Amino acid sequence: MMKILLADDHFLVLEGLEVLLSTFDFVKKTRSVLNFVQLKDSLKEDNFEVLLLDIRFGKHDAREIINEIKKIAPKMKIIALTSHSDSVTITSSINAGFDGYLLKIDGREDIEKALKAVTNNEKYFSPKTQQIFFEGSTSKCKIELTEREREVLQLIVQEQTTKEIAEQLCLSEKTIETHRAGIMQKLEVKNIAGMVKKAILLGLVEI
Repeated sequence: MMKILLADDHFLVLEGLEVLLSTFDFVKKTRSVLNFVQLKDSLKEDNFEVLLLDIRFGKHDAREIINEIKKIAPKMKIIALTSHSDSVTITSSINAGFDGYLLKIDGREDIEKALKAVTNNEKYFSPKTQQIFFEGSTSKCKIELTEREREVLQLIVQEQTTKEIAEQLCLSEKTIETHRAGIMQKLEVKNIAGMVKKAILLGLVEI
């Protein structure tokens, strides 16, 4: 029997999920939380097999808090259940460590399959999610960095300075700055912090 935690900042969504999950004979208990504080408190109070978590959870981005959640409940499986259906969000969520990805337009069968799959140590992505993911992967919008840009980006993420990167790659500081500007343009970010954050979310670097 499964205990499931539901995390969404919309009460009606939570209410609908609770009604739906009550129809599954393998679900023992559900609990709903509306914010991150309630989520952490619930994880400390009880053991849940699965967390259904919206990507935009109040003021938090679930991709940024997933590691903190896993520290509290390392054995719990985490499935994204969200309305965000763009390929970048799906890809970055997979890279962030979600065990599954469901859209709020997915049906009862997909939710049931997802719950059973992740508790069996399998990944699950609904057919709609997979279609969007693969279409995005083959689209012209795919971010493509050169080998040198990837090297520079990796060193920037490791908090090396322009001078240190230039010395390590045997290039001038001006060349490193040019590569950095090119990377920022491709990632569509305005500063180093944004570049590092997006690179990690998209799985462009090793951390």
